[in-house]
Amino acid sequence: MKTLLIWLGKMGQFHLQNLLKISEIEKIYAFDVSKEAFKIQDEKVTYSTNLEDFDNLDYDFVDIVSPTKFHYHYLEKFIRLHKNIFVEKPMVSSAEEMRKLDKLIKDINYKWKIAVWFIERFNPVAKFLKQKINELWIPKLIEIFRYNPASDRIKDADVVTDLMVHDIDLINYFLGNSTSITWKNIQNDNATVLLKNHNANITLASNRITQQKIRKIKVYYDNLTIDGDLMLSKIEIYHKPQEYLTTKGQDLSISYLIEEKLFMKTNQLLEELQEFVDIVRGGEFKLLADYESGKKSVYLINQILQDV
Repeated sequence: MKTLLIWLGKMGQFHLQNLLKISEIEKIYAFDVSKEAFKIQDEKVTYSTNLEDFDNLDYDFVDIVSPTKFHYHYLEKFIRLHKNIFVEKPMVSSAEEMRKLDKLIKDINYKWKIAVWFIERFNPVAKFLKQKINELWIPKLIEIFRYNPASDRIKDADVVTDLMVHDIDLINYFLGNSTSITWKNIQNDNATVLLKNHNANITLASNRITQQKIRKIKVYYDNLTIDGDLMLSKIEIYHKPQEYLTTKGQDLSISYLIEEKLFMKTNQLLEELQEFVDIVRGGEFKLLADYESGKKSVYLINQILQDV
């Protein structure tokens, strides 16, 4: 297999490192506007600062890791070329771009695969929660907290597009693409949004003011609370408090931990890229976000940011 990698910033370098680990990939064409980005030297990699150099070459898919504001430009180009596409989150910058992309796909009868890079789907804690929600059905409440210090690398994205986008996708992944907004409060680098999906109430909180890194999910049922830490790869499950009678005849209410799980940390990006390689070769979507999931996230982000 051959692939074309678009943009070699920090995330692009990570993608390149992991593409080189995939045995099915024999050739990587890599584009960036600056030769300074051509850091990794490998016989499998051919670099160019001119994207047109690759126009007449054959490759199986494109991996777009450019800043979000350029996503539509590259998506339009490679959809018109009828290429399979793996693109960083969010898929495009606005609802308007999303509608234009939708129209283009229908107009040219594009039949290839598009997947959106939502890496948290491959977090072992998220995988466990997905399985648990499938078993127990819709919870009463889900809370997701994502706090991360502002990064000098992220200059063109607000806190919702930068951080909360992951959690919007996780809700769609857990419960399906029928999420609606009930309340929001967006203030610079701090955002809180209340959502509804089926009968579940959802709270998303993202913050770039903090000097802490926090990525936690809490899932609440009538008799069960599941506390997941996406950074520590840890799950704690608490049972509904039971009432016990003391030796003095007094009621004593005790909440106790019934289960703790620690997961091995994995290379989530490698897993994600490998799944897309398998899809291009004829496999099915398993964890990866498909085009429809990516589109739903774009529209929900647009609604959240309206009038902000």
